[in-house]
Amino acid sequence: MKNKMKNKYLFVSLILVILIGLFSGSVLADVDDKKDITLSLVNQDPDPAITGDVVELRIGVENQGGVAAENLVLEVIPDYPFEEISGEELVQDVGTIRAYQSGEDIKIVKFKLRVNKDATEGQYEIKVWEYEEGKREIFRTERTFSIDVQSRESAEIIYIDKVQLIPGKQTSMTFTINNVGSAPLRDLTFSWENENDIVLPVGSDNTKYIKYLDIGESVELAYDVIADTNADPGLYKLDLHLTYEDPATGNQTTIITQAGVYVGGETDFDVAFSESSAGSTSFTIANIGSNPAYSVSVIIPRQDGWRVSGSNTVIIGNLDKGDYTVASFALQSGGSATTRTFDKDPRTMTEEERAEFIKQRQAEDSPNTVKVQIDYTDTMGRRDTIEKEVQVSVQTSAVTTEDGQTTMPGARGFQRNQPSFFSQYKWYIIGLVILIIAFFVHRKYKKEKLANPKFKFKDLFKKKKK
Repeated sequence: MKNKMKNKYLFVSLILVILIGLFSGSVLADVDDKKDITLSLVNQDPDPAITGDVVELRIGVENQGGVAAENLVLEVIPDYPFEEISGEELVQDVGTIRAYQSGEDIKIVKFKLRVNKDATEGQYEIKVWEYEEGKREIFRTERTFSIDVQSRESAEIIYIDKVQLIPGKQTSMTFTINNVGSAPLRDLTFSWENENDIVLPVGSDNTKYIKYLDIGESVELAYDVIADTNADPGLYKLDLHLTYEDPATGNQTTIITQAGVYVGGETDFDVAFSESSAGSTSFTIANIGSNPAYSVSVIIPRQDGWRVSGSNTVIIGNLDKGDYTVASFALQSGGSATTRTFDKDPRTMTEEERAEFIKQRQAEDSPNTVKVQIDYTDTMGRRDTIEKEVQVSVQTSAVTTEDGQTTMPGARGFQRNQPSFFSQYKWYIIGLVILIIAFFVHRKYKKEKLANPKFKFKDLFKKKKK
């Protein structure tokens, strides 16, 4: 009984072996008689692909069949978020793939595509067509591969605010951080420093923190800064540092860049009236700012109520901070260089005389200030202008009218000086003095005559003999 069962199993096993052999032979015969092309995504660079960047796909081509594949062509069909790159071929001529060319003999075909910068993270499919040359529309095989895409994290530092600092003057300086990538940024740290500490923050340190910065957003970081008062005018370098966390790897990414800030620039002046004598009016010009001034010129511009005889500009050259100098002008009030005499009542003047009379009154009635303009070149090479109003006291020359009286250019035109009491009553005074003298002489003569009848008037003037 056991022998019969054993024989039965042997018979069944033999039948199975025969069937497997027949099937295998048929399969092998089918493979041997045709080409069998397979495509695979060997790798990609980078992996994952980064939005906005180029990704290189390496497609492996193998032939599992016994017949060579000739004139083989591979074509990539880009679809969102993958984009064609100018100058890069989407169609590659593979040539001939031999029979059973696989494994270590695999043929690698490379394609380069760009990933759209606005794509979100995830997996995207890309299509690859395989066909023989000239048979693209007749017979082609489509293969699909999955590509991992990672959003790019990227920040940009923009230095947009003050590029000029006045030494010793507190100034607000603002930096702007932009997220120009396609992924949010977290835990950002920004700091800046300046060699030799010429520029320093005031009221805070040089480091600021940002917890989160979304895609396309920006943040402004403001500092109050002061430049050293002893700093030489010039351009100074700021080293900028931005560190943030890479959302893909968790690693820290650091951006190091530079920005320039100019220390120096404009300055300020103080102008004061110094003196006025002998037709010359002097002003003291002081550089009260934090920067030197070059090619300084002091100018009395055209203005109502004032006139300069000769040049209205004095060139004083360079003026360092804290220094001062004097500029003098032949300055006259009243706006006229000529003097005129008025022997008439204003009501009887001609139109020309009346106009001059009114002009003199307006000049005198105006505030006793003169505008002084200072032109200079600052440390940045710019030509700047500052105008000051200065209280002055200018001496004016007296003139004489046709009737011989002294006049002064005054608020009400040329006015006569009032004569003194003596000049007005001098003849009365002289007559009174003569009368008094005559009275005393006569009194003395009578006294002497009573005492000596022979006394004569002329004897009053004779010296008495001792």
